[in-house]
Amino acid sequence: MKIKHIIALVSAVFAVAVSCSPLDLENTRDENQGEQKPEPEPEPLFVPDIRIDVEDGRTVESKDEYLDMTLTLTRGYEVLLSASGRIKGRGNATWGYDKKPYKIKFDEKQGLLGFAANKDWVLLAEYCDKSLMRTPYMCELAVVAGLPYPVHYRHVELYMNGKYMGLYLLTDQVEKKKDRVDIKDDGFLFENDNYFWEEPLNFMTDRRQYWYTFKYPDPEDGEIVQGDENFKYITGFMNDFEAALYGDDFKDPLKGYRKYIDVETFAKWFLVMELTANLEPNMYYVLPSRGAKLQIAPVWDAEWSMGLAYREDEYSSWAGLPVQPDRNQQIWSRWKYFGRLFEDEYFVNVVRKEWAALKQQLPAFKDRMSAVAENIREEQAANFDRWGTLGWHVSVSLIRFDTWEEEVEYVDTFFAHRIELMDSFLK
Repeated sequence: MKIKHIIALVSAVFAVAVSCSPLDLENTRDENQGEQKPEPEPEPLFVPDIRIDVEDGRTVESKDEYLDMTLTLTRGYEVLLSASGRIKGRGNATWGYDKKPYKIKFDEKQGLLGFAANKDWVLLAEYCDKSLMRTPYMCELAVVAGLPYPVHYRHVELYMNGKYMGLYLLTDQVEKKKDRVDIKDDGFLFENDNYFWEEPLNFMTDRRQYWYTFKYPDPEDGEIVQGDENFKYITGFMNDFEAALYGDDFKDPLKGYRKYIDVETFAKWFLVMELTANLEPNMYYVLPSRGAKLQIAPVWDAEWSMGLAYREDEYSSWAGLPVQPDRNQQIWSRWKYFGRLFEDEYFVNVVRKEWAALKQQLPAFKDRMSAVAENIREEQAANFDRWGTLGWHVSVSLIRFDTWEEEVEYVDTFFAHRIELMDSFLK
């Protein structure tokens, strides 16, 4: 019997929950959302198997074409779920790696591993991140910081048509749903998208010339089209926000940027991304309703965080070897809208307040991350036997180690240094 199966039978040993919504945090009230419901209680720590059998044994080769499949989720020898659905590829640059990410759509809603039932789920390959911990760091930290719309995750071992595919992260799909991005029907979920040309509809702001694409309303379902009322509203809102932010009265609480954005959410997002030194996250924005203020959430894509890569600013190309990452780099105090926000002492003070609250919870947070890493200690070996990426540079990555333990230690040390850097920056 594999050690993981023995662990599954005595899982009470693992009392720490793997969720982007830790159960020991008090529920908070969001002025845009009303009273938040308690998060569904996740299972204790363990690494389940996901076995996917694709129709006719076919290989998933497309991001556009769904293939029929059946999925079996097991914990040791115990079957937790058996369901039918469809699977396709996903991702942008990540789809080009040998280890592929996937999107799953069940025929009926399924509540996986204690999380809320939904049809759509994601399997992240984490090919570049050889610690396999950067996404957990980002997701857990977002919850500790109090960001809305937590993304749940779980390490799983994936088998496709009987073939072992490695250690993956099963996560929520970022979408407008009751238990995901829970917003009003007149709200918006959109993204500052580096791959905007690949999406069916996009727009560029007047002042900063940032490109945005839509998750909700969904252009593929005809919920928003070029020039319709929804399109005019959100493009007008973003252009008005930029005009206020970069105008002479930008510090004015009534005329400036505070009229448009949820300042606390922006401060929390800044802390998560700066602490993880995330150089290229997917920047999702949410307008919960037309009467609400703009939020920046949920967090997504930690591929180039925690010192894996380096670029000088938001417009620069990725650095190449032998340049090393700069763990002292100030990133989000200068990039995107934050460079202007940090010119206002009001915003800086909000960040200071949020940092003081977040820092108190970091000891417990670091204990959780140690438990998450320990939980995959056995499974990571099989993953790297399968893919052989330890010891060499992947894509634009500037660091490499010969063992998984060294990769995890690097992440832990890097994060500890970012804490010191944040203290110095916000003193």
